Amino acid sequence: MEIKVCTSFEFSELDWKTYQESFNAAFDKDYQLSYFTQKYATAIDGHAYHALLLNNEGNVVGGCSVIPFQYKKGEEIIKLGQAVDVFILEAYRTDPMMLYKMYLQLKKLLIHNEIGLVLSVPNTNAYAYWKHIVKWKDVGDLTYWMFIIRAGNVIKKWSFLNVFSLAFSYLLLFFNAIMALIANNKEKQSVYELITDDAFCKNRFSPEHKKVMTGEIIFYYRIYDESGVKTAYLLDAKQKDRLSFKALFKGVSYIVRKTDADIVLYVGPMKLFQTLLIKVPKRFEPKRLPLTCDIINKDCTDMFSDIWEFNNWDFGLLNFDVR
Repeated sequence: MEIKVCTSFEFSELDWKTYQESFNAAFDKDYQLSYFTQKYATAIDGHAYHALLLNNEGNVVGGCSVIPFQYKKGEEIIKLGQAVDVFILEAYRTDPMMLYKMYLQLKKLLIHNEIGLVLSVPNTNAYAYWKHIVKWKDVGDLTYWMFIIRAGNVIKKWSFLNVFSLAFSYLLLFFNAIMALIANNKEKQSVYELITDDAFCKNRFSPEHKKVMTGEIIFYYRIYDESGVKTAYLLDAKQKDRLSFKALFKGVSYIVRKTDADIVLYVGPMKLFQTLLIKVPKRFEPKRLPLTCDIINKDCTDMFSDIWEFNNWDFGLLNFDVR
């Protein structure tokens, strides 16, 4: 077994082939090679950073990747890394510390490329490992906000409720159309904000994501089948580059009128007054989404001393590519 630390640009033909095969096997996916080359090549550095686990035949059987993104901290533009695509094939999980070893080696390459902080939203299975073994620290949990369109489909019984909930959703939209005109609040600026320029959008959005522009408002959404519930994820809704009540209304209204979604979900902070979306109670959240951080360059400790306050972040579903 060997750990190979490299950029995406340095993958060999064998690396790409076996990386694709092992990733798809680990996550039960069917991604084409173009999915990975597009995802990594469109990062701000022109590539992502990887620790690859190779077996004795030189095939990739595990990976730990970090994609660089640009964030604004006040008026300063900084580069942060986001850990993604972490896996080891089950047959090669003989050393429980292997992921930790891979990450330790990868950190050296990240620091060399001026990345001092790594972010991650680990899934339920990986969270305990990264928190207790690798010692990533919690920042806070992302919040779910919902707009129910067809209640019967969401709760999966009493389908007759769909008629009433659909009618109620239109009444609610009518009320919010008025409220958005009266009180069109915009989100407060956060200390740390993702830069969503054209380069970012090219990396983040796939053909399955829908982009809608109406006047000064732009929003993105994707409909995903969540165990039989057609869920429309509203990833972003901005009016002149800021989340606003009016932009939220336009996004949700469009989804209700133009799609057959059962529910609209927005995931992330809601730093503005609005009467459209309802906060999902913790016990009903589909899954926990913990934002975690690791200051990998100790010279940056003072610079990042404010990252542990969750209110300092504008971090939601737009920031990572699970939907």
